[in-house]
Amino acid sequence: MNRKLITLLGALLAVTLAAGSALAERTVEERIKALEKKIQKLQVNDAKDNIQWGGDLRVEAHTLTGEIPDYIDGMRMQALTFGTMFYTDTNYNPSFDPMSPFGPADIDQFIGQNYAAFQVFQGQTTFGDVKDWVQFMMANNPNMGAMMQAYAQDAYRQGFNTDNSILYTTRLRLNLDAEVADGISFSSRLSMYKPWGASTQTGMFNGQASSLNTDANWPGVPGDATLKVDRAYFTWNNLFSQPVYLSLGRRPSTEGPPLHYRHDEMRGGTPMGTLIDFQFDGATVGWHLAENSTLRACYGLGYESQYGQGLVDSDTALKDAQFFGFNIDALDTPEMQIQTTLARAFDITDGFDGQIILPNNPVSGQPMPGPIVTRFSPSANLGDFDIASILLSRTDGPVDWFVTGSWSKSRPEDVTGPFGGLLSDPYDTPESQTGSMYYLGARYNLKNGKTKVGFEWNKGSQYWFNFTPAQDDIIAPKTGTRGTATEAYVTHRFAPKFVAKLAWIAYDYDYTGSGWHVGAPKELGSTPVVQGFPTWEKAGKVSLSFSARF
Repeated sequence: MNRKLITLLGALLAVTLAAGSALAERTVEERIKALEKKIQKLQVNDAKDNIQWGGDLRVEAHTLTGEIPDYIDGMRMQALTFGTMFYTDTNYNPSFDPMSPFGPADIDQFIGQNYAAFQVFQGQTTFGDVKDWVQFMMANNPNMGAMMQAYAQDAYRQGFNTDNSILYTTRLRLNLDAEVADGISFSSRLSMYKPWGASTQTGMFNGQASSLNTDANWPGVPGDATLKVDRAYFTWNNLFSQPVYLSLGRRPSTEGPPLHYRHDEMRGGTPMGTLIDFQFDGATVGWHLAENSTLRACYGLGYESQYGQGLVDSDTALKDAQFFGFNIDALDTPEMQIQTTLARAFDITDGFDGQIILPNNPVSGQPMPGPIVTRFSPSANLGDFDIASILLSRTDGPVDWFVTGSWSKSRPEDVTGPFGGLLSDPYDTPESQTGSMYYLGARYNLKNGKTKVGFEWNKGSQYWFNFTPAQDDIIAPKTGTRGTATEAYVTHRFAPKFVAKLAWIAYDYDYTGSGWHVGAPKELGSTPVVQGFPTWEKAGKVSLSFSARF
C-alpha cells in the first residue's frame, strides 16, 4: 500500500511539475507578447508625439475691377485665315493661282454651305499645315495683304469693363511635420482654396496663364474644395558629416522672399518670389557655408513628356521641361538679407499638362461647341529660358524695406505653335529677347506692435517674364506685370495668431501677354492690337481678409 501511495504521489508530482513548467512557459510567452504590445503602443505614441500639426484659415472678400481696351480679336483672325485656307483648298486651281474669297462674310457663308466637309478638313489639318499655307500665300498671293486688312476690320472689338463688386474666398492650409530619424525630417502642407458659391478647379480660359488648371498654379488660384498636396518633401541633414543636406519631393517653391512681407508671414519658400512662384517636384542640395550663409543647387521637373501621354513614339516625343538653378543666401540675419536666385528652364514647352475650357479652337479659331473641359497638352519644345534676381532687405528701427532687380532672357528654337513661339507670334520667326523687372517695398511697424502699414511697387519691361502662375493675387501675378503694379496694405493682429489685412492693388499694363512666355507682347495704347484673347489695360483689387493661424 505504501509503495502504491508513493508511486501515485510520484506520478502526481511529475504531472504537477510538467504542468507547472508548461504554465511557466506560457506565462513567460504571454508576458513577452504583452511587453511587445506595450512597446508598440509606446512607439505609436512616440510617433504621434513626434508629428507636429499647424496651419491657417483665411477668409477674404475682394472687389475686382478691370478695363479691356479696344482690340483686334486674334481668334477671329485665325478663324478667317483658316476659313480662307479651307476655301482655297476646296477651290484649288492646278495653275497654283488660288481663288480667294471676297471677304469675311463670304468665308462664313462658304463654311456654312459646306459644313460637313469643313468638319472633316478641320479634323485633318494641323497648325503646321496652316503655318505652311500662310507663308505660301504671303509669298505668292498679292491679295493677301488686303485680305488681312479686311479681316482686321471684321475682327475689331470695342473695349469693355470687367467688374466684380464682391468675391468671397476661403483658404485652408494644414502643415504636417515630423522628425523621422536623427538628421532626417519630413515636411508637408495640404491646401484648399475656393471661391464662395463655386467649386470648380477648371474654369473658362480668360487669356491669363493662371486660368489654366495645371500642377504649377494650384492652390495659389481659387478652385474647388479638394484638399491638395501643396508641399511634401524630406530633408537629410549632415551628409558625410558635413554641413550639407539633400531634400527631395514636392518643393517649397512658392511664397518666397520678399512676398512674405505683404502677408505679415515668415519666409514661405526657397526661391525668390520675384522669379518663381510655381509648384513643381524636384530636389535641392544645400551647403551651409557659414552660420548665416547657404548655397543651394535646385532641380525641378515642369513637364513629363511621356507618362500620361499615351503610347508615344520615343523619336517624336517632346523633351521633358526641366529647371536647374542656384539659390544663394549670401547673408540671412533678422536684420538683413542678401539673396540671389539664378535659374534656367530647359526645353520649355508651350504650356503644361492640365485642363481648361477653351472658348475657341486654337488651330481653326472656330468657337467651341460648348463649355467642354479639355485636357491641354503641350505641342512643342520652344527653347530655353534664363532668369535671375537679387534681393536686399533690411530692418531699420520700425521700418522693414527691400529692393530687388530681376532679369530674363529667352533662348528660342525656330518653333511656333497655335499660340506662338517663345515671345513671338505664331507665324513669325522667334528671336532672343531680354526683359527686366524692378520691385521695391517698405513696411512701417507701429509702436503698438500689432499694426503694420506697407507700400510696394514693381515695374516690368515689354519682354519680362517669370514663372509665377501660383502667386496668390486672383487677378494676375503682380510680379509678372509688363507695366506697373502698385500695392498698399495695412495688417493688424487682434491676437498673436489672428490677423486682419486690408489691401489695394492697381495694375497699369503697358504691353499684352503678362505672365505668358508664348506670343509677342504688343504695346497697349490708342491703337488696337491683335490679341488671341482680351487682356486688361488696367485692373484693380481691394480686399479685406481675416486669418486664423494655429
